[in-house]
Amino acid sequence: MLKSNLSLFFGALFFWSATWSIIGLTQVNINLDPAISVFIRFIVAGFIILIFIALTKRKLIFSIKDHVYFFVLGLFLYSGNYIFFYKSNVYLSSNIPATVFCLLTIFNILGEKFIFKKSITILTLLGAILGITGIAIIFFNDLISFNLNSGTTLGLMFALFATLSASIGNLLAIYNKRNFNIPLLQNVAFAMIYGAIIALLIAIIKGSEFYIPITNFSYMIGLSYLVIFGSIISFLCYIRFIENTSASAGGYIGVAMPILALIISMIFEDLKPDIYFLSGLPITLLGLLLILKQESDKR
Repeated sequence: MLKSNLSLFFGALFFWSATWSIIGLTQVNINLDPAISVFIRFIVAGFIILIFIALTKRKLIFSIKDHVYFFVLGLFLYSGNYIFFYKSNVYLSSNIPATVFCLLTIFNILGEKFIFKKSITILTLLGAILGITGIAIIFFNDLISFNLNSGTTLGLMFALFATLSASIGNLLAIYNKRNFNIPLLQNVAFAMIYGAIIALLIAIIKGSEFYIPITNFSYMIGLSYLVIFGSIISFLCYIRFIENTSASAGGYIGVAMPILALIISMIFEDLKPDIYFLSGLPITLLGLLLILKQESDKR
């Protein structure tokens, strides 16, 4: 089981770490609503998994109650989460949203406290304070000159909303494991499809033009990676991992991801981190490691 969980952990970590730069370099800042890109990504990924389910003769018929769960999971984990992150990448270099994603660990632990009645220790609270402090240092300049019309401020807000949405999705996945126990493949496939449909409806309501930029080579290559590796493989790895462990254990991915995302950004986006980022990131990671160590000791 340990070896299996390690494979799931590193599979999700490495495939996801590259998605931040790929989204920033290929999927945004083109004449296409990010909600439509989210729709294309997850409708394709969802149906690929669904076709595999059908070909392998696995269960495809679920109750209305199950489909309500799929819909809600899709709303938070595959629609709101990604629409907000795509929008964040319009305003911020890809390593910044990846760093804000560190807060997922704190959101998950708070959620497990109130939903599943898990206790929070003093050291866990200290870790949360360090994590938030590190994020505040990273965004020090933007916080002291807070302006809703600032692109950086908007990007930060979108990243926070995305992380909160992802946390709600994580907690729903844990709830499924404890109460519904819907098989992993069907869980992911139907939730992705519902999330994609929600993203499309949002784009329609906004009056966005729908088209697929098939002549944009970089967009299509990026989309292919995001569908296969950033959606199907990484999400299957991640959801199985948190089902086998806990939502808080999944936070270790959030700890390591900003470091890998930063390295990738420095290579492909010619990123040069400022002193606030380099000072705040270690403090954030220290806080998260403290939290996760506490969670590990309690299991």
